[in-house]
Amino acid sequence: MRWAEPERLLLLWILPLVLGILIWAARRRRKLESELGDSDVLRSLTGDPGRGARLLRGGLLVAALALAAIGLARPQSGFRLVTTTSAGADVVFVLDLSHSMEARDTPPDRLGIARREIQTMLETLEGSSMGLVVFAGEARLVSPLSTDREGLASMIESVRPDDAGRPGSDIAAGLALAARFIHRPGDRPRAVVLVSDGESLSGDPPAGAAEVRRAGARLFVLGVGGTAGVPIPLVDSTGAVLGERRDPAGQPVRTKLDETLLRELARRGEGRYEHADGSGRSGVRIADAIRSQGNTEVRGRSIRAYDERYPWFAAAAGILLLAERDVPRRRRDDATP
Repeated sequence: MRWAEPERLLLLWILPLVLGILIWAARRRRKLESELGDSDVLRSLTGDPGRGARLLRGGLLVAALALAAIGLARPQSGFRLVTTTSAGADVVFVLDLSHSMEARDTPPDRLGIARREIQTMLETLEGSSMGLVVFAGEARLVSPLSTDREGLASMIESVRPDDAGRPGSDIAAGLALAARFIHRPGDRPRAVVLVSDGESLSGDPPAGAAEVRRAGARLFVLGVGGTAGVPIPLVDSTGAVLGERRDPAGQPVRTKLDETLLRELARRGEGRYEHADGSGRSGVRIADAIRSQGNTEVRGRSIRAYDERYPWFAAAAGILLLAERDVPRRRRDDATP
């Protein structure tokens, strides 16, 4: 068993608090009953099912909370060895750093999911030269094409929305800058990988995809986020949420994944589209498609694709909560007339 989000196991510290509240409530109840009169008579008059039923309800609730906290930490067990044959390619990642990427409809947030998928591709695209372009309202080159995977991985982990310069979202600018740096002599396969939620507030994204093709590269797209609109949090430099972003009229700004645009860009770029969930599988599929363009084999390697087990914990927590609701709150009168 391994944990994809081990820091969320800290939520288990809430269990002693819940237990303390339940114990305090039970003692408070006994004290009140003793002040009002005979406890057995009171329970008979009110139809209280007794201490055993209350203990059962409390135990089911605590167990459900424990399973939910464990599920949030994304337990993983069992894996498949995916053997890859690495063919060298020139790859430029275009990472969306607009504020919509801070939305938390996919935990920890969209940018966190994007980082995981790119890191998976860095490991899989062994023997390739890779670079990084980031964009928001404008595009910036963070790293030119290089075989230094460790250095590029460190840059990807450290970039923040403020690093992209002017606020906004201009996918076309990011693609155009990537096309400029991917266009160089040689017959190695070339690819641009756009990682974004698809929101573009300026520029002409299809024109950017056309520039990628003119540079001799194919455009692959990883979409992050959900299709239901969610607010964009206002966060400080530590990642703490201070509120919600609002428009000039004072209304909360909402964001959602635009898969229609991203699929169209992948089609125009003669690549493919994948929806990223942070597991790395989408990144592996994109990397496989990039490597399939080349004929020069570098070497094979095996990577582990772990199986998610959180659905089992979520289901068990739900069953316990349903069971808690079925524990009687009032004693059934089984006496025959």
